[in-house]
Amino acid sequence: MSVQIVEFGTTKAGRAVQKLLLQQGGMEAEIITFGATLTALRVPSPKGEMVDVVLGGQDLAAYEARGGTYMGAVVGRYANRIGSSTFTLDGEIFVLPSNEGTKQLHGGAEGFAYRVFELKELGESGVRLAYHSADGEEGFPGSVDVNVIYILTDRGLEIRYMATADRPTVINLTNHSYFNLNGGGNAMGHRLWIGSEDFVPVDADSLPVARAMPVAGTPFDFRTEKAIGQDIEADDEQLHHTSGYDHSYLLPGLGTRLAARLTGDQTGIVMETWTDQPAVQLYSGNYLVMGSGTKSGQPYLPRQGICLETQVPPDSPNHQDWYPQVVLRPGERYEHMTEYRFFPEK
Repeated sequence: MSVQIVEFGTTKAGRAVQKLLLQQGGMEAEIITFGATLTALRVPSPKGEMVDVVLGGQDLAAYEARGGTYMGAVVGRYANRIGSSTFTLDGEIFVLPSNEGTKQLHGGAEGFAYRVFELKELGESGVRLAYHSADGEEGFPGSVDVNVIYILTDRGLEIRYMATADRPTVINLTNHSYFNLNGGGNAMGHRLWIGSEDFVPVDADSLPVARAMPVAGTPFDFRTEKAIGQDIEADDEQLHHTSGYDHSYLLPGLGTRLAARLTGDQTGIVMETWTDQPAVQLYSGNYLVMGSGTKSGQPYLPRQGICLETQVPPDSPNHQDWYPQVVLRPGERYEHMTEYRFFPEK
């Protein structure tokens, strides 16, 4: 794998940002140190054409102004939502700044997606980006040292997440890329398979109302591959709550396993999502809007990108009897991985 480093501008706060260009076999990836953000991922189609399969911005200003899209970023300290922006850890109540109504979403208004990571390593196997999150940042206890490793292989992109803490805290990291395997346009024709029999039902605030609900007999059943848009307009309370899909699917088994398979209906590009995380959040880009500054030069509209965010289900600190816990204690190591593998149409 070859790696090049180029300057990508300076943040409003005066921090220099770098862009890393990764090449391996017939694939290319671009990552910026702002938010450890994946800004481009070019893969060959069955016709041999290179297709950039992630949405993104033209420049740093576009990423700083991306608002609630979190486009391509590593989100944390806690990905997804924490209800009432409050959780209890070891008997102590922690109140976090809210940035989505009364909830905190993706680590807060100044979460990891808006922090500049430091380039620590360049190597034949990948690049490592690091960030030190101070005690009390966005209301979370403890200082946390985070490392994100991007590895581009002949078959796809692997992302590894690692963290340690100096005091008990909660952590839940993921990547928030919007995939469009056609390279652009409406993504509802993409075909999707998810290897899950249960999803997490939510209320109108996108917070869990039960540990799980069977997908059988609902629009949420992707055990047999189907177009994402096939049932998205069904008269279903869960779809109404989130204006489409924005739900966590519980993955059976342990260890690294296949979670989802997405196929571009126009290009025939197939992307498999492999992970060791307990769930994957399907988000159909229901509120995706980026009117200017896109790298394509065309506005991004709702449902033009699909997120498959591997993580622990939402609000897990407040549902300790439902989901794997996200508590990180001194002396422990948070470590997870996700890999996006690409193939011609199967």
